[in-house]
Formats: sequence, C-alpha cells, structure tokens
Amino acid sequence: MGKGDCSMSFQLSGSAPEIYENTMVPMWFGRWAEALLTFVSLKPGEAVLDVACGTGVTTRIAKLDVGNGGRVTGLDINAGMLAKARELAADMDITWIESDVLGTGLPKDNFNVVISQHGYHYFPDQPAALREFYRVLAPSGRIAMSIWDGHSAYTKALCSAVENFISPEIAKKQRGQRETPSADKLIADVSGAGFRNVTVARQELSIKVPLAAEFVPLHLGSMPIANAFQSLPDKEKEALIADVADTLRGQVVGDQIVYPDAVNVVTGVK
Repeated sequence: MGKGDCSMSFQLSGSAPEIYENTMVPMWFGRWAEALLTFVSLKPGEAVLDVACGTGVTTRIAKLDVGNGGRVTGLDINAGMLAKARELAADMDITWIESDVLGTGLPKDNFNVVISQHGYHYFPDQPAALREFYRVLAPSGRIAMSIWDGHSAYTKALCSAVENFISPEIAKKQRGQRETPSADKLIADVSGAGFRNVTVARQELSIKVPLAAEFVPLHLGSMPIANAFQSLPDKEKEALIADVADTLRGQVVGDQIVYPDAVNVVTGVK
C-alpha cells in the first residue's frame, strides 16, 4: 500500500522472509532488537509502534515488556514479512498493519513510544516519516531508531564479491543497505521534526556468524538481491563465496567469522 515516494524500499519475496527470520534474526537482528529497546525503557501498559517491523522480533520483545495491559502495533509494507510476523506471534495480542510509513491511518497522539530497527534509512522521504512519527506520538512520547553505522568488515567483503561476480548494479543495491545518515544529520533531522532532547549513541556488538560457505548463501537468500545470486552458475556462486572467505580469513575463529559491527541509535522526546 505504497503512497507516492514514501514507501519503504526494502522488499523481500518468496522464501526470503523465512530465511531472514531463521538466519538473520538470531545472528543479527534479535541482538540489535534487545540493544535498541534499552533506550526506551518500556513500561507495563504503554502503547508502542514498531515501524518497518519485518518479521517482528523487536515487536514481540516490546509486547513482553509492556505486558497484557500494553498495546503494540507492528507496521511493515512487506506482506511476506508480516505473514511470518503473524505466524510467530499467533499467541500474542499484537496488531499488524501492512502499510508504508505515511498511509497508516493511525490517529494522532496514539502511542507512547515509536521504535524502528534498521528501517529509517529505507524511507525515501525521511522528513515526512519523522513528521508522521511525531504526529502519532502522545505528548512526552519517545522515539528510538537504530541505523547502521556504515559497513562492517563482513558487509564490505560481501559487497565487493557481489560486484565482482554478479554486477556493479546489484552491488550498489546491496551497499545501499548500509548507506545511512551520519550522527549529525540524524540529530538535525529528528530535531527538525519537532523532537526535543535528541541524542545519538553508538552501539557496537561482536557478531559471530558461520563460515562463508554456510552463511553467505543464507544471507544473500534473505536479501532483495536473492534472485541475482541464485541465478548465478554454481561455479560462480562458489567463486563469490570463496572471495568472501579469502577476504575475511583473518576474522575466522574456529568455525565462525567474528567481527565488530555498529549502529547509531537516535532518540528523542515529543
């Protein structure tokens, strides 16, 4: 249900939402979800909107935090991701909305907290999205959004291999997931939308993933460029994976690739 240029631009199809939940959530996004929620200190009974909720890992944790008396809504434009989110939270009282960030139809002053994990940089009209978040927040409501702080050693290696073995165009699409606003721009934009007490904090985690031969096909299979990777001849897939493995050989610890990754978390108050 896109609306003009304000649709969220991260789109998955086919089996990608299943792979995303089973692979990327445990290794990446589940950990970042817990880290993000430390910034909002959710209280029992609060109302929370999770924007670009994906398969709902942050949404589910938020619901546990606010309890039965709280109200949690997960919003995403991707039907496949929301279908998986509903399945995983079948026994939880969570509202799911398939919508872009502006076409929600949500009333104003409706939430105590707006959160978004790795979603903000996909919004083509970020100022309009921030104005919408401000509108739906109640007075003194809080906002917290995590955004990648550039590329990690792993994503640099992966994008380089994608450029070499698929195409520069596909690599550009993959790199775009880490092309995010600076901390200064985040502060300026969120403050410009009317929020006060705006700050940015950098969080870093040590990420551990399986070796390239196992992880790279799963990771790319969960991404919007999955078809481009899966269409490669087997020998070129193997060469792409070997390229990543070679670049990251210094990051291997036992049977894992271990590397630091970081996000910026911007917070503010209405």
